[in-house]
Amino acid sequence: MFSKGSRSIRQLLMSLSIGLAVVGLILGTVLTFLGGEWHKTGLHFFTEAGAGISLTWKLDGLTAFFLCILLLGQSFSSLYALGYLQEYEEKKKPLRSFYVSWFLFLGSMFGVLLADDGFTFLLTWEMMSLFSFFLVLYEHEDLQNRKAAYIYLIMTHVGTVFLTAAVLYLYAMSGSFAFEVWAKAAPTLTIIQLNLLFIAFFIGLGTKAGFVPFHIWLPYAHSAAPSPVSSLMSGVMVKVALYLFIRLVWLTLGPGPVWWGWLFLAIGALSALIGILYASVQSDIKKLLAFSTIENVGILGMALGSAFLARSWHNAWAMDLALLAFFWHTLQHMLFKSMLFMGAGNIIQATHTRNLERLGGLLKRMPKTGLGALIGIIGITALPQLGGFWGELLLFQSLWVNTSQLLNGWSKVVLPLFIGLLALVGGLSIATFVKWFGISFLGQARSLVAEKAKEAHPVQVITPLIMSGLAVLSVLWPAGTLALINLPLLVMRDGETLGIGSVIGKPIHMTSVYLMIFSLLLLTVVILSKRKARRVTPTWNCGSPLTPSMQYSATGLTKPIRILFAKVLGSHRQVDRNFEGTPYSLHSLNYEGEIKAVFEDIFYRPLIRGLLWVATQIRKLQEGNIHLYLGYLLITMIVVLILAR
Repeated sequence: MFSKGSRSIRQLLMSLSIGLAVVGLILGTVLTFLGGEWHKTGLHFFTEAGAGISLTWKLDGLTAFFLCILLLGQSFSSLYALGYLQEYEEKKKPLRSFYVSWFLFLGSMFGVLLADDGFTFLLTWEMMSLFSFFLVLYEHEDLQNRKAAYIYLIMTHVGTVFLTAAVLYLYAMSGSFAFEVWAKAAPTLTIIQLNLLFIAFFIGLGTKAGFVPFHIWLPYAHSAAPSPVSSLMSGVMVKVALYLFIRLVWLTLGPGPVWWGWLFLAIGALSALIGILYASVQSDIKKLLAFSTIENVGILGMALGSAFLARSWHNAWAMDLALLAFFWHTLQHMLFKSMLFMGAGNIIQATHTRNLERLGGLLKRMPKTGLGALIGIIGITALPQLGGFWGELLLFQSLWVNTSQLLNGWSKVVLPLFIGLLALVGGLSIATFVKWFGISFLGQARSLVAEKAKEAHPVQVITPLIMSGLAVLSVLWPAGTLALINLPLLVMRDGETLGIGSVIGKPIHMTSVYLMIFSLLLLTVVILSKRKARRVTPTWNCGSPLTPSMQYSATGLTKPIRILFAKVLGSHRQVDRNFEGTPYSLHSLNYEGEIKAVFEDIFYRPLIRGLLWVATQIRKLQEGNIHLYLGYLLITMIVVLILAR
């Protein structure tokens, strides 16, 4: 039995989540029909003239698109949390701190999206980082969760240092915190100033987005946080950082040199490859999804890179394709990754383990969770049945159009390599999620907890299925989806008519292609299934009974990837064989495998050791001697007087 107070709080949470979902749908629908004229208007509040500091807010088509992402993402995550949090209530764990942090986290993300000046942006950005830290730290009883939360806090504040430096520099150059003033002042800056600002924004925002090599916090935080929080952070929060790349770099700093596009493309490709490689070898079901988020952030980074390159090369067609791919994939990834984190949360609550090696056979015990997870996997692996396919297809086309428009040079050779790398990432993604679903849901249960698993709370099952319906609708009704995407595109093109009119103007063609592909696949399955009569018999194992140990393990299923990319993954294994005195009869075998955190070992740990050494040397200056301190003051005064001359 739950207390009356806890029930009322959960009812309030449900009401707010449903209300915000309705607001999001209404906002997207209304603003979609308002079209190209609306994006020029703005709303400003609390502006203190002459003070130099103000809080200003603005709503345009770009903000509206990401607000729809936020409103839908949070509503589904909040709805899912209603069932998920009941386990904490049963354990008598206080939920008030969770609710407070949850709603303040949502409010801070609203603030970041609506901010129209640097001061408001930094204030709400810091609030977003702080309250998400509290949510990651919610299960603080676990030492590993505390470690994950503090790694996240440190990394996000490292990024904030760079963002603060960029904001203050732009304020010093323009005399204002307003984004609009910055955009007018950007053409007067030297190329060196623009490049330094771009690097500061890239590091600051790339850290929050999860670009490699700033990604190390993401697998820790996303896997340690409660599943509703993981769903919200992966599905929405990282998109807020990508939104700011458009707001602060594309719209504020302007086109910039061509190497900006190459950096986005290279780091995006590296993030996509590293993310999916590390995901493929994980045995933790949530950490696997967290690394997959890095992969998809990398794909979005590649789309931005292709758009920046096309903008520099004045290739409107390739730019529009890349931007369409970016916004389409942003929406689809929010839906599919949120669904998968919800499925992982259901598995964890049913089995109390995140280890794939202890799962198996869950499809018989949790069929509704399995269905939601399967639909999410179809989308996240970009199979043609759902929308993940179309986003990556548009990115392929953008890269190809960029390549075909070049007459010669090294760019014409390098760009096709990114096309091939994107195809490799797609193949590895399929292998990774075949492992995630197959090891979890198929075969026999590998442990007692998997045998006793039961279906999750109805709300936790219904929520992913509702998201599945929305994902299907976004493809079957592309006119609505593309019209919503048209809002930010109009802002980025300053109200110009899109060069992809054949796509926006004829969405029925997309529906036809989708239905044709789906019908063809369905027909193929039916024909193949009827070629021979099915005969269901027990699996024969040379007369021995089948045991769970005879199945593929999570480690074994992706062992070829581990071997092929051993240098990249830092893979190490040790095999001990015991023949008991005879070279022909193997008595026992022990296998130990390890995947090293390459970026932590190569970059972060040496950097931390260096900083600690410097701190130790500086500490020596504090000898406790008053005469030494007076000497420091005298030297400082002499230096100041010399510089003052």
